Amino acid sequence: MKKKRTTRIRFPAFLLSLSIILIFFPAAPGYSWDLFVSSPWLSTIARFIGGVNVSVKPVQEWNEEGLPFRKIRQRNIPTDSRIVALDASEAASLGLDRKQFSGLFILYGTVPFDRTRADYHFSDPSVLPFIAQRVLTALSQFDPGNYSYYQRRLSEFQTRLDSTVLVGRQLLKGYPVFDLSGGFSSLLSAAGCSLLPGDRELKERWGRGEDLQSMQMNVSDALKQRIPVIVDPGTPKPIRDALKGNKDILVLGRPGQEQDLLLFFHDQFLLLWNRLAPLRQRQQTGKESS
Repeated sequence: MKKKRTTRIRFPAFLLSLSIILIFFPAAPGYSWDLFVSSPWLSTIARFIGGVNVSVKPVQEWNEEGLPFRKIRQRNIPTDSRIVALDASEAASLGLDRKQFSGLFILYGTVPFDRTRADYHFSDPSVLPFIAQRVLTALSQFDPGNYSYYQRRLSEFQTRLDSTVLVGRQLLKGYPVFDLSGGFSSLLSAAGCSLLPGDRELKERWGRGEDLQSMQMNVSDALKQRIPVIVDPGTPKPIRDALKGNKDILVLGRPGQEQDLLLFFHDQFLLLWNRLAPLRQRQQTGKESS
């Protein structure tokens, strides 16, 4: 008795690959709407929460020295634009008001932290979720039909932020860092680093250009012990000038405008981890000899 033959449908390999792509990577919408954002830090969060739906246009960006500069003039922003600013004071400083721009969304009447220390707060894992939540509110008001999408993006942001900080703690917890940065102390503290020097008043004096000889001695002692010394664009100019040209100093930057904020944090942790390699090796040698 002959067995009944079954016919198998064979898909061309490229069709199978295409179907997998469509399942796991849904097609993006055919358009995105423009969102003007007041500051470069805020734009990194808006870009994450907005995802493929939003084309973020920062009114300010950072120059090569890491300082903010006005990229988009007021006259180049259409009056019907959707705009997000951190608070009323920042909006006013950029010439943005609701009389001219009806689509202006102010995240805070008065932002609950010092705007001059934006680096510190926008790299603080305890502050970022609250700012991201306000950004979600703004995007949902502009585009209520995609609220669920922005909500998912916010959840992803919070989950990935927690994971990034956890990785930082696994890499850096307990290690000393001589911190002369202007903004990354909060991120390093979250990663469990032991920050030096502990004297805040001393750092403030150095920042004013006072007693820089003692700073040079402290930096030299830290480097001899293989402790990383870090600065960033927010480090006070007298400190940066005094350490200029010292190749042993680790210089941290700011995220690029197209860079994923959380990947940027992860990269900073890795930079510091690599710089700690001599200290880890010395500690390991000490344990083996004892």
